[in-house]
Amino acid sequence: MNTLKLTQIVRSSLCFAVALGLASCSKDDNGLPPIPLDGNVYTLGLGVTTPEGTTNYVAYTNDLMNANSTISLINNGILQEGYRDYANIGNYFQAVGGLGLTDVNTYYVQGNSFTVKTGLNLSSRPVDTMDPDGKGTSMIAVTLPSNPSEGTDLTFLTINTASNAITSTKKVAVNKTSFPIGDEWMLHTGLAIRGNQAFQTIVPFDATGWNTRVVDRTYVAVYSYPDFVLQNVISDERTGPAGAFGTRSGVFATESGDVYTISHSGYGYNDRSKAPAVLKIAAGASTFDPDYLFKTAEVANGGRIVHAIYIGNNKLFATVSTGEQASQWADDNLKFAIVDLKEETITAVAGSPTFSGNGGRSFAAFHRNGKAYAAASVNDVLNIYEVDLNTATARKGAKVEASFVGGLGQVK
Repeated sequence: MNTLKLTQIVRSSLCFAVALGLASCSKDDNGLPPIPLDGNVYTLGLGVTTPEGTTNYVAYTNDLMNANSTISLINNGILQEGYRDYANIGNYFQAVGGLGLTDVNTYYVQGNSFTVKTGLNLSSRPVDTMDPDGKGTSMIAVTLPSNPSEGTDLTFLTINTASNAITSTKKVAVNKTSFPIGDEWMLHTGLAIRGNQAFQTIVPFDATGWNTRVVDRTYVAVYSYPDFVLQNVISDERTGPAGAFGTRSGVFATESGDVYTISHSGYGYNDRSKAPAVLKIAAGASTFDPDYLFKTAEVANGGRIVHAIYIGNNKLFATVSTGEQASQWADDNLKFAIVDLKEETITAVAGSPTFSGNGGRSFAAFHRNGKAYAAASVNDVLNIYEVDLNTATARKGAKVEASFVGGLGQVK
């Protein structure tokens, strides 16, 4: 989308946000525009990038898939302060601050209004948010300073989604005695909950030069749950670190209790020494399964699994990258795919475009009723795509007037 059009959208949305602020100053802001009582309500976290920088908004729509329609920020975009990543926990859509911001704005439907709760502050740099049990009633937020000069506590917060309030705070000291970081720092790249244990994928990291020098193994920190007491850190030399900076796709737990780590050695790594692969921690075990090694680049439709969400039945909806990794921060040559972790297969999605991702942020995707939804930009035109998870086919939906979709969900 051209810069002039984006600048016009920013100005219009800014005026709209100011008007909303004048209309209401309560923490449950009922001054936001009304929506129909019936039908679905989808939420989008949108970014608009101009020469002056990137501005973030929350928008909503009743239809993601009308190919003849456009989702616009004009008279719809709700301006967000600073950088935002997003989560969709139950019937709530969270806009989570970053790059110096630690607050959370939680959007939901109440009566005939699209409503926001504010006032939640995580107090440190957010690096992940997730639903621990799939019930939509609580959210776990993970915070970790960007370097040790800003603090050395890794924090796990449990939040009640309805009240937008913290109910539990557990801190873990990060040091080279407990974690394999030597004189460096570490990245959080994913979190999975299984019964009374939590599994966190981590990457040793040079927080000053943003270098990844320890790339010869996968590391997983194992905690008790819900107390988040560190039990041990396990490693495996058959592949490199799982996940990457900001992507939150390093580890997933299945209904059967198996836990899988996803290593791609692509985006976010300036060094790489191992081929991309998936490892398994079997149900009931707290160590890697020596008999399981899924080399994702060596199967049909294979490549690097860079971004993913768990969709049930041992499967991921993912973006798979092929070809050579151009540079540390290249997030290119992506296509939608369905990954079967148990059967060790990758199914290409028919009709998927080839596109570039959004780099170090959570995968802006969700799934409902056998369909997954995500966005892709082709030739500077940004569209929503619906993927039928049973037939592995994609259908192009509404056009989005923004530079990128940073979050996508459904609140009604």
